[in-house]
Amino acid sequence: MSVRKAAQPRVPAWGGRLFLDAGTILFVGPGGAAEPHAHHAVQLVWALDGDVTVTFDAPLRRRAALVPADLPHALDSTGRRVAIMYVEPHGALGRALDRRARSNLGAEVVGSLEQISFPAIELSVPEAAAWCEHVLAALGATEQTTPLSSVSRRAIAYIEAAIDGMPQLAEAARRVGMSPSRLTHVFSREVGIPFRRFVLWTRIKRAVAATQAGDDLTQAAVAAGFADSAHLSRTFRAMFGLSPSLVLPLAELIGSLWTDPHDAQ
Repeated sequence: MSVRKAAQPRVPAWGGRLFLDAGTILFVGPGGAAEPHAHHAVQLVWALDGDVTVTFDAPLRRRAALVPADLPHALDSTGRRVAIMYVEPHGALGRALDRRARSNLGAEVVGSLEQISFPAIELSVPEAAAWCEHVLAALGATEQTTPLSSVSRRAIAYIEAAIDGMPQLAEAARRVGMSPSRLTHVFSREVGIPFRRFVLWTRIKRAVAATQAGDDLTQAAVAAGFADSAHLSRTFRAMFGLSPSLVLPLAELIGSLWTDPHDAQ
């Protein structure tokens, strides 16, 4: 199947809810259609009633299906209420989900979700976060959780304070008093995604916050440390196959954007 790089998902009825956390995006609402494209995130699409059509080499009708990272595909969920989750593939959870998606490409996965209620459009932000956790676990993407230490909290505070520039692993390591390699290990284990990918997700969260504060796409991109709106758009499309102009105005942030200012000291 050829990939039309310029093709973007057509979502004619973005009237749902969209939640964004570091490493996860969840959309709940009316579905749409996406011509052949690829994105870096691992994707789950689940229809409340009826099937959606996912096309890899051939069209497949599924109630729920996984799409591996970076694999060209098309999707048609027009006329369905859907839950669509995008997961960062570089963390432990995303890697586990990607392995499952590739192990049986296009398989029906709704059976794994039978103990989980389809998300209501009225989800609160904490309920959205919990729903994502439950779905990942049901699909076999689990890991031993470790509470954030002061090291990770201080590293996150540094990233958030420096996000309009260029947060550096070496500088974060200096601030927390350990080697970059050691910080990489601690941060990935506790936060769930590597330092540099967390920086990227933090930029996106900042762009959401700037958009909600009234900035246009160019202003939001600069506030989040992207070179310009084109840089933000390229990054967003590569990660999710979506235009940020569609997503950013709808997004609700899971968790606070800012840590305790004292953590940054």
